[in-house]
Amino acid sequence: MRNLNRLELVGESLRAALNDLAELAPEWLQQIAPDDWYERYGRRIENYRLPSKESERVAYAQRIGEDGDYLLKCLADSEVAAEGQALETVQTLVSLWQYHYSEGEGEDGSGLRWKSSRELNSQADCIESPYDTEARYCRRQGISWVGYRTHLSETCDSNSVRLITHVMTTDARRHEALCIEGIHDALIAKQLRPAEHFVDAAYVDALLLVSEQAKGIETVGPARSDPSWQHRTEGAYGIADFQIDWQQQQVSCPQGKTSKAWMQYQRPSGDPYLLVRFSNTDCRQCSARHLCTRAKPPVGRTLHLLPQAAHEALTRARAIQATTAGQKRYRRRAGIEGTIAQGVGSYGLRRSRYIGQAKTHLQNMAVGAALNIDRLFNWFQGVPKAKTRISHFKALKTA
Repeated sequence: MRNLNRLELVGESLRAALNDLAELAPEWLQQIAPDDWYERYGRRIENYRLPSKESERVAYAQRIGEDGDYLLKCLADSEVAAEGQALETVQTLVSLWQYHYSEGEGEDGSGLRWKSSRELNSQADCIESPYDTEARYCRRQGISWVGYRTHLSETCDSNSVRLITHVMTTDARRHEALCIEGIHDALIAKQLRPAEHFVDAAYVDALLLVSEQAKGIETVGPARSDPSWQHRTEGAYGIADFQIDWQQQQVSCPQGKTSKAWMQYQRPSGDPYLLVRFSNTDCRQCSARHLCTRAKPPVGRTLHLLPQAAHEALTRARAIQATTAGQKRYRRRAGIEGTIAQGVGSYGLRRSRYIGQAKTHLQNMAVGAALNIDRLFNWFQGVPKAKTRISHFKALKTA
């Protein structure tokens, strides 16, 4: 899907609404449309045709906003108001104008103003295209796209054909960790419960390690490391250096001091966590303070802990992945990267032929089925798996 900037988005959204209204009520639209609209919205809005100077772009956006506002007001007073306002492109226009424009900016309390990028709510669920209102913008590892995200699950048993067991399609903004529970529930419903599920690091969440273990599924993947400066500094006191007494709800530091506060909180997402505080007096007098906290004196050390089960599951996962055996075990997941590459290269996995999440998911399901047919055919024909390709240049080193 074409990635539209803000100016293209509002312009193209107004053009899409005009095209639909032209089919619904051509005579009415002809009566209310100014002559300059035919030139401005008669063809696709593309960035290379738009003004280049920032002031001119703002003025152009303001013009589009006023045109859209005028159209909506005329439509509300027309005989085709009910039918016109029910059009998806018109509803999209209303939603986008509420997001990108500020109302009541005139002296009489009327008028619109084009919002600056800083005024926009980056967390809002914003429409990115008038032609696919379910598609969302996402940026990962330097790559950005508007659309959806596909999650593939496959078998990885030794000496057996690898087959796709589940396909999930979500909007692009939905994080992987929020999908793992749904994937497991779907596999269980198909009577395909995995004993072990090897996943990418993005799917690993400490709370989920516990909840999914209760379903009889061990989630195996690189656990997120401790992000604190203490963990990255040699000799400093990270969380692993503290002794936690879960029964007494106390923590002992490496210098033998005991915490003075143990409080339970919830993050905005609803996930629980514990806040542990040490005495300001103990920390102020401690000779190892520089290894423990950078808080401005006299503030003492604080720790953010997960609930006991999640903390222990995360600690255990980190310890396993640090071992040679754990890393060797995790290599079984490597095959899914080849599956994704095959799906993209041979079956157009990352290019949707359709509009909307439901139809895109249907395409992804078809791709999964095609992969299975291809693999089963090769399995029965005795065709071995292809090896990783090495460039001619790199082969010189291994020769």
